[in-house]
Amino acid sequence: MPTQAKGRLEWGTRRWVVAVASVMAGWAGFAAAQAPAKTGQDAPVPKALAPYTSCVFPDGLRVVGIDPLTAGVKSRSVETATGMHSIDLVAGERVMFAYPMTDFYANVKAELLPADEYAALKQTLLANLHFLESERGGPSPAEALPAGLHGFEVHGNDRQKLEGGVLGMYLLFDDQARVATTIDFLNQHAWERKFQTMDAYGRLRDNFLRVYTGCVRQNQALER
Repeated sequence: MPTQAKGRLEWGTRRWVVAVASVMAGWAGFAAAQAPAKTGQDAPVPKALAPYTSCVFPDGLRVVGIDPLTAGVKSRSVETATGMHSIDLVAGERVMFAYPMTDFYANVKAELLPADEYAALKQTLLANLHFLESERGGPSPAEALPAGLHGFEVHGNDRQKLEGGVLGMYLLFDDQARVATTIDFLNQHAWERKFQTMDAYGRLRDNFLRVYTGCVRQNQALER
């Protein structure tokens, strides 16, 4: 079994590592990469987050697992230059993506934030992103974002080499819906990934951002 499929991907870690031996508190287990997509609990997906959980990609990428926050979990922690901070959550859904016959490609966490805290929590999430960039050997800020991201505010950073467990971390903000989405683009063994160079990684990343944001907007329109 691939290394990343053995464990669980940490939510909110600052060091871009894959937690193989430990389980992130507050999350149910997720399905194996080639299993049909399903939720980790029987509770329905919150309406504000449902558009993030059912997207189809023309290049074969698909949803392979959906997990909600465990009942009772109301926050998570992130680290910034001023220390640890709590991100209060109304609801959350983790969506795992993979290409056929490959390891996990993207770990997407869509989080509904409290209305009265949204603006402040958004700045804290951005501070966490910038803190990662400030670490020695950390990722570099995204130099250029793809055009046509369907009204989402997007921030991100990437490693410069195919190394480590996470190659890129991107934040999508939908201010009207109060949803903040964290996307970790994952590294895998060479024989278990869709790309073999950083240029190919960048093309797939940009395509994901364009298609996924467009899909979410279409889903939102259908739910109105």
